[in-house]
Amino acid sequence: MGMSRGKVLKIAKKTAASARRAAPKPKAAKAKSGARSAPPPAARVKTVEVDRNSKLRELAQRIVDLTVANDDDASLALYGDSVESQEANNPPSVGLEAIKQKFAMWRGMVSDAAFTPRSVIADGNTIVIEWQGRVTLAASGRVAEMNEVAVHEIAGGKIVKERFYYDPAVLQG
Repeated sequence: MGMSRGKVLKIAKKTAASARRAAPKPKAAKAKSGARSAPPPAARVKTVEVDRNSKLRELAQRIVDLTVANDDDASLALYGDSVESQEANNPPSVGLEAIKQKFAMWRGMVSDAAFTPRSVIADGNTIVIEWQGRVTLAASGRVAEMNEVAVHEIAGGKIVKERFYYDPAVLQG
């Protein structure tokens, strides 16, 4: 009916011997007689990183470059048509025309502005930039140090919502 224990062992040994012959032999230094050889190295798994945020980081770099250059015209191209932008404690302004007006108001309020990014974070659909700035107020000529955090929400490669956090008192008189 069944196979005897001896026959099962004989078949198992034969199968193991054929598997050893078929397996590639690892290259190793010659072993001394009687010494055991090391087991073959474990299979290597190659991990491939996928950079899902590269486009977002490129946009973040573009925002930084244009802000540092004070290039309002080129900055407009970064915004979606129905962008919502909110400065400090002010109500949000909506649309590209509102952004143009905001830029014009800013350029009328300051005669000189220089901003440096302290840190930039780009993840998911959000870019956060911590800015350190020095502005010269047009009305008084006073130079003010300004720290600001900008949060930009991105959709379709464009800024669709942004909020700026800073102390508005810095820009007074």
